[in-house]
Amino acid sequence: MQVFLYDSPAFQTFLKNNPHERREVKFLESIAKEGMNAIDVGGHIGITAVAIARTVCKRGCVYSFEPVPEYFDILKKNLSANKLENAEAFQLAVSDRVGTIDFYQKGSYSSITPQEGAKEFKVNTITIDSFLNHQKVERIDLINMDCQGSELLVLKGAKESLQKNKVRIFCEIHHDLLKHLGQSVQAVIQYLQKLGYEVHSVSLDDLSMKNDFDNAEYIYARN
Repeated sequence: MQVFLYDSPAFQTFLKNNPHERREVKFLESIAKEGMNAIDVGGHIGITAVAIARTVCKRGCVYSFEPVPEYFDILKKNLSANKLENAEAFQLAVSDRVGTIDFYQKGSYSSITPQEGAKEFKVNTITIDSFLNHQKVERIDLINMDCQGSELLVLKGAKESLQKNKVRIFCEIHHDLLKHLGQSVQAVIQYLQKLGYEVHSVSLDDLSMKNDFDNAEYIYARN
């Protein structure tokens, strides 16, 4: 799947045949509300950014971040093709500090975590707090994250925003990649709980929320 039109039969068939993407979209559409401002971390080619932008409508905004050049180009094309004037793409990685970092890409894999045979390159990083302050965005309501091991780093760089806003967080958990960085899903949960967030694991099989964090593929948090 490259450039797509969300309402087209081809894209709806793609969702039907790909339960991972279909269930992500369905859950995001269930928690996003009209008028929300949202951040999409790890935008890839724009499936979640498009879904969120359509749901928050013109009164809301979506800021999608994708550091890999080829994905970023497709992300921009998909926002344009779907005529989403309330969504903007940024070729940046989101982390806990502003600067640069080594990034690795191999096939559909891209992360700050090295993988054998992966292409290595430098990417610019930003924090959610610094981005919102620089863009003068006064309120953030939703954060969607698929950041391949950078989960805790992203959230640490959003501490100010998470404390002063009512934020819904949907985050894919990559246990092995977190472990490689000396982190864990438990550390992510504890960090959010200290900020006053209630955290649940999410089963995409039926979109139910539980507390099975050791095997969680996703977590959902809100304050």
